[in-house]
Amino acid sequence: MLLAHAGVVGTHRATTHHTALEELGATGAQVVNERVVDDGELISSGGVTAGIDLGLWVVERFADRELADGLARRMECQRVRPTQVA
Repeated sequence: MLLAHAGVVGTHRATTHHTALEELGATGAQVVNERVVDDGELISSGGVTAGIDLGLWVVERFADRELADGLARRMECQRVRPTQVA
């Protein structure tokens, strides 16, 4: 929400904690009710544990999927990847 109110999100597809989705939409963002949203220039997540999914997605996007999957296994975390990537 800080980025949205600062004008960084703009009209990008984005998500935030489920209790603030309506507020996010009021800033002009295209609200997507998912844990992680990758809009190309902007990657957002929906809550505290969704931030782990975002971090693993960043590792996959900029390094390697096997590395991200391996990290998730070490953390005993079941990954949720973005369903639609820009």
